[in-house]
Amino acid sequence: MATRLRQHGRLAGFAAALLAIASSLWAQQIALSVSPPLVEMVVAPGGDRTFQVTLTNDGDTVFQARAQVADLALDQEGNAVTQPAGTSPWSLSRWVTLSDGNLAVRPGQQKTVRCRVRVPLGQAGGRYGAVLFAVQRSAEMAGSGMRLETRTGTVLMLTVAHTERRKAEVGDFRVRRADSTTGDVVFEVGLRNTGNAHLRATGEVLVRDAANRIAARLRLDGGKGTVLPDGVRVFAARLSRPRLGPGTYRAEARFSAPGLRAVTGKRDFAVDQSGEILAAPAGS
Repeated sequence: MATRLRQHGRLAGFAAALLAIASSLWAQQIALSVSPPLVEMVVAPGGDRTFQVTLTNDGDTVFQARAQVADLALDQEGNAVTQPAGTSPWSLSRWVTLSDGNLAVRPGQQKTVRCRVRVPLGQAGGRYGAVLFAVQRSAEMAGSGMRLETRTGTVLMLTVAHTERRKAEVGDFRVRRADSTTGDVVFEVGLRNTGNAHLRATGEVLVRDAANRIAARLRLDGGKGTVLPDGVRVFAARLSRPRLGPGTYRAEARFSAPGLRAVTGKRDFAVDQSGEILAAPAGS
């Protein structure tokens, strides 16, 4: 059995190496760019909006691209994650039509797809999606066929005019030691969007000592701070360890965003003589 596992590991490594070589060779030939990267719009119920997305072949070979509309989510770090159309309750896909689904693009050529968004009556809040362009090609190497795909696209963010409700709450609030080398203190705060439209939030954390004096004021970093409905974004700040001596502290996180009433959260913690962080259970 051990021999089989070792052989399997060598075969898997060989296949991975082949895939890496094929992907590298393909990347030299296929290079896509899309403009614009983001389309934001506000449309009234019953209204429509048209826009264009341009695909450019920056590579050295002709390719066939398949255009489609997908759903969009953001992970806790704010990275875009696409999902099959109609998966999300905040899906924009059913409201979007494309002028063309398949495009042949020569090297250096641009192709434009016209997109139309129609907002049905009676709708409210935000809807989110992406216009994706996918290119596939078979790679024959060492007698094994592999299909490689590259994708790129434009993010779509729509708000139904005058129907948004922007609400949020603080979720997990963690205070921890960064590492054993520096002993810096890291604050990680999750902001959950409980409204029906996206937020662009900014935040800060105030650290108060046992006498209620402000020991530190830090900006919470969350990139552009975009949080989609039902989504969570983790904001973080880092404080140099020497600024906090042994003692008890309270961290207060504060978030703001256009159209959002201020959102706050608190977390008690202590620093012992060795610099270890002793935090109360999450949510306390």
